[in-house]
Amino acid sequence: MQNAEQVNSSNSPVRFILYALPAVGLILWLGLRNRPDPVWAEAGELVGRRFQLLEDVPDSLQQLYCAWHRLPYRVGDSTALRLVSTPSLSVIEWTTFRDLFHEAMRRKNLIVSGVTGVGATKQSKHLARLLTGRPENVLLIECAPQFDLDFHKKYIGQEVDGQFVPGVLLQFWENCRQYPEQHFVVLLDNFDKINPETFFGPALWEALSSAGDQVELGGKKVSLPLNCRLLSVTHHGPGSLVEFNGEHFKRLGRPYILQPNPRELLEYLRRKWSKSADTVRAAAVADTARMQAFFFYFLKTNDMLHERYGNGYQLGQGSGVREFFLEQELADLKRTFLDHINALRRARQFSENDFESLDYTVRTGGLAQNSSFFDRQLQYLHDTGYFVEITMVATTALLTFLIGWWVFRRREQLIRFYGVQAQEVYNGFENQLISADMAARRLEEIKNEVDKLVMGRRLNYTEGLYFMAFVEDKVKRIEFARNVSQNFLELFNTFMEDDVLNENEYTKLAQFLQSIRHKIPVEIYDQFRDKVEEAYAQGGGTNRELAGS
Repeated sequence: MQNAEQVNSSNSPVRFILYALPAVGLILWLGLRNRPDPVWAEAGELVGRRFQLLEDVPDSLQQLYCAWHRLPYRVGDSTALRLVSTPSLSVIEWTTFRDLFHEAMRRKNLIVSGVTGVGATKQSKHLARLLTGRPENVLLIECAPQFDLDFHKKYIGQEVDGQFVPGVLLQFWENCRQYPEQHFVVLLDNFDKINPETFFGPALWEALSSAGDQVELGGKKVSLPLNCRLLSVTHHGPGSLVEFNGEHFKRLGRPYILQPNPRELLEYLRRKWSKSADTVRAAAVADTARMQAFFFYFLKTNDMLHERYGNGYQLGQGSGVREFFLEQELADLKRTFLDHINALRRARQFSENDFESLDYTVRTGGLAQNSSFFDRQLQYLHDTGYFVEITMVATTALLTFLIGWWVFRRREQLIRFYGVQAQEVYNGFENQLISADMAARRLEEIKNEVDKLVMGRRLNYTEGLYFMAFVEDKVKRIEFARNVSQNFLELFNTFMEDDVLNENEYTKLAQFLQSIRHKIPVEIYDQFRDKVEEAYAQGGGTNRELAGS
């Protein structure tokens, strides 16, 4: 029963390891397994849906128009659709335009801003026509760099032969005041290409901060019409010649940012290519797996540019990327993003290597590279700055361990070296190769050498004590064997004074040898035993117990 318990006890660690291995394997698998990329799932959900453009919702567009102009809604009235179709109907996604229109309804002045290809200009033009209800009530001013003063003279006014001649904008405002029941819009396209303060002039620029204020220009009082709205279209991000600030927002309105719209891009591709004679592109548009990969690159790359460089570095749905959705055009798609971002001359350039994580996700069917639990913890340490500290601590600990291990190994080798020497001296004494005096002297020399190592800190005090105890034990054994041998020889010589070893003396010597048998080297014991046997035999005795013992 006891043996069975011992067997079970000895097997328990093995059983524990066998049970723990699957759990450890599962933990490692979960910790090293990459997670699905949410952007991949977003792209998959996107390509599985249908979205509406302005042309698909004439009734909703009409309701929006009627609500703004306070007109009765009539089923079948397509006035709003005709307005946004002038001069042509652009590809604009309905919900994005609806949100922009609601924002324009709440604000008299508004800055519409977006990145390259997002459609800020075309949406603003449609918005202006829908807000006014009359294309002639929209004044479009298309700004160009380096023409600040020229635009001021053309649109605000200038002195001609000593008289102030109002510009196009002041004349437009005068027309607005003549028709107070109508809505008017001044649309400033690319307004970040010129200086707004120079364009309006100091007096008019200051008047923009308060609605209804009058300002004197060329001896004439000019007031800002209440029925005229100001839409300023700017580029969002790098590339603007003028960086707008709080003073600009105070006068021109708050910025409304149009983000890249993948819904509009999807519908554009479907409607352009689904019934095209180009069967390759038509098939690609109908292939949800292909479109999911394309939109993943579009969404993920824009996210990456936003995260790395900030707002305004993305590419919109109307940029050149929309032409490269075939699998064999992937290099062209990447090159479009690369040319765009690197043209801005960023300190940290965008390269082909930055697409490796995206390629991995597409190749693995949606897994995000380096997204496992362990990778995320490592990234967290990098982001928080703890990684450097932990690395330094770990490096210090490793160096300390290696130095300690080397010192330990060095001390172990020294102890083993002198231990072997001490053991060889003792073995030489046991084998009668060296005398007890020589062995004791040699052991004393070894003790002195070890003592110097301890004093020189090549061995620590505890190790020195252990070795000294070991050598001292050998010295005591030798000393004891020497004393015992001397006692035996003295007793033997005493019994042999008459040159005869009688039976009684023989018995005493035999008992003495038996008592010290395990306290002296075997060779010395055999030598003493033979000596006793020989002396007893010469005296005529008979070997009885000593030989048998």
